[in-house]
Amino acid sequence: MQQGESTSMYRRIVKTTGMLGGVQVLSILCSIVRNKCIAMWLGPAGVGIIGLYNTSIEMIGALTGLGLRQSAVRNISRTHASDDGQALAFLVTVLRRWSWLAGLLGAVVMLSTAPLLSRFTFGDDRHIWGYVWLSCALLFNALTSGDQAILQGTQRLKQLSKAGVAGNVVALLLSLPLYYCFRMEGIVPSLVLSSVVTFLFVWIYSRRGVERHQPVSLRTTWNEGRSMVVLGVYMTVSGFLTTLFNYLFIGFIHRTSGDVDLGYYQAGYAVVTRYVGLVLAAMATDYYPRLAAVGDDPGRLGAQMSRQIEAALLMLAPVVSAFLLLQEWIIRVLYTAEFLCMESYFSWAMVGVLFKSLSWAMGFVLLAKGDGKLYLVTELASDFCGFLLNVGGYYLWGLEGAGVAYLLNFVLYGAMMWWVCRRHYGIRLGRSWFGVAVWVVAGCSVVSTGYRLATTLSLSVAVGCAVAVSVAALWQLKRRLAL
Repeated sequence: MQQGESTSMYRRIVKTTGMLGGVQVLSILCSIVRNKCIAMWLGPAGVGIIGLYNTSIEMIGALTGLGLRQSAVRNISRTHASDDGQALAFLVTVLRRWSWLAGLLGAVVMLSTAPLLSRFTFGDDRHIWGYVWLSCALLFNALTSGDQAILQGTQRLKQLSKAGVAGNVVALLLSLPLYYCFRMEGIVPSLVLSSVVTFLFVWIYSRRGVERHQPVSLRTTWNEGRSMVVLGVYMTVSGFLTTLFNYLFIGFIHRTSGDVDLGYYQAGYAVVTRYVGLVLAAMATDYYPRLAAVGDDPGRLGAQMSRQIEAALLMLAPVVSAFLLLQEWIIRVLYTAEFLCMESYFSWAMVGVLFKSLSWAMGFVLLAKGDGKLYLVTELASDFCGFLLNVGGYYLWGLEGAGVAYLLNFVLYGAMMWWVCRRHYGIRLGRSWFGVAVWVVAGCSVVSTGYRLATTLSLSVAVGCAVAVSVAALWQLKRRLAL
């Protein structure tokens, strides 16, 4: 790959990560404001009811959504790369019809199970009509997912960001008066209204830039959409298995140690996956369609993966170093001093995030190739191995053992994905990423070890190493961006 092309790719990665990461940060801030107001106006009971409603929506949406939000991005990005406007318009029409089908399926399931959901979730029949109205939210969520896939697949990430910002802010401004004026009775209308507002903004932006296509028959819609649905089903099953193994491990902690240790583990896991994971989540929005667009070219796939791994490591290095060094203050800010015991988990798991970025970049190759069966097999192997490591680590060393298990799982998963990419697809990664990985992982490991030893000398070494790793990462990133 030529130097100019490589520099352009780095600039795109950093720019889109910053833009989409900012949208996610804004979404979290809106969520914090909403939750704070709900806690003041509705109290713990209102927070609990909203959580139960949202869990029901997410559960049914995951089962009936057919995985179109992720799988359709591959088809759209490949068609978009061909510069065939009519083919893209045809595929968009097919996707939107399947989105309607998924949304109506979710709404029908919610409507038909409303009495059962009310009794099972709340123990009475008073919330049946709440679930009936929430079926509308499922419909609009499915339509939103389809249009988001269109924006992501056509790489109109600026428009996707604008839709996300506008949807989050307007939904917040419209929902707060409902909570304030109607209290508990405003919960369901607010949830439905938020889904409608989000859909409207995404729909407005997704309509721009796509040619009109001639009418498509239902038979053609069915035949053309099956490939997206098949891959989506594999992804849905994989996500379910991940949730299942996590649920089993949480149950194991609860049975062996009780509620308190379970709370510590979940708090630490949330920080590692939600806050630090913002970087990877923002990257994925741009990386997946880019990778899918060159899915038939092993050389370009290898180049895209190498640059993405380097960029991810260089951007994560200062974040991970800061979290490792300042973890006590971070825990105090996010939780309370009572949660400081999760530092033992935190110190190991944060290093595991670096290995997660490696396996994450390689894992997207399977989706870009549309290899749903192999994707399911590798995810199942990783989930099962992770479950065994978690149970064994926690049984032997408690929370610290769970952190070690998190690290080891992504080391093994990364090695497996490297072997799959090399042997199964013939993809060769460049050499530069390996050197970056070595010094970033080594530096962050020194910071983690120095913090755990907690002596004056070790803490001084940890501080110096954290500063050195951060400066080196930013300098390397600047050099790659040719600034």
